[in-house]
Amino acid sequence: MRTNTADDAFQTAVGPVWASLASADPHTVASFYTAVLGWTITESDGRLTASALGTPVADITLTDGSPGWLIHFAVDDLGTALTGVSKAAGAVLPPAEGGFPETAVVIDPNGTRFALRAPLAQHRERPTHGTLTWGELITDNVDASAAFYREAFGWGLTEPSGPLGRREWQTHGRSFSGLLPRPPAMPAETPAYWDAYFAVDDIEAAATAATEHGGTRLMPPTPIGIGTITVFLDPAGAVFTLVQLAAEEAAA
Repeated sequence: MRTNTADDAFQTAVGPVWASLASADPHTVASFYTAVLGWTITESDGRLTASALGTPVADITLTDGSPGWLIHFAVDDLGTALTGVSKAAGAVLPPAEGGFPETAVVIDPNGTRFALRAPLAQHRERPTHGTLTWGELITDNVDASAAFYREAFGWGLTEPSGPLGRREWQTHGRSFSGLLPRPPAMPAETPAYWDAYFAVDDIEAAATAATEHGGTRLMPPTPIGIGTITVFLDPAGAVFTLVQLAAEEAAA
């Protein structure tokens, strides 16, 4: 589906470009993702940076709270984007110590965290193995989510498709992330969240590596509009998704 439903002149957030993982065991999960996604890991000031084919794509830091991925969306102008968040009844969180410059963590009205940052010069136009290639908002309130992201950033949404009613966020007629109403199998106590999708060349091989290195599979390989996905917990309990993109998506 490629029919845009938003005002293209009012779009400031243009797709996921970075992922940050908070984990109770950064070095163990770094080894896990290296085995699954082929990352190269470097360390500086307690922060692990992951690179795919020489390009930094993610970071991993220590937390004593709940583990999880935080998706960063590129914006044309951070100040404009943050103004949009506030006007749409979202909230901007205080800067974290040691956080990235030109980056802000925000929450939507449903309490879902994500980050906004200036575009990365090294961002790849085409997804490659190990890169963050898609985000999916899993939410209990589709209407409220649609209203917030449209008002804040001008994002459009396609019509629901498939048995779960999955939709796609769009800018300028291009789909870049998804929206999924809470699936029946998802525990009620799990809060709404943005799921990080990492591209892989061979989903069966990547899923096997994830299982062999301590991951827990939550969903077997399943076709959706953009390709085939499988959902895992990493060894420290963070949820993520692997996706083998359909040929037309990989070439887009």
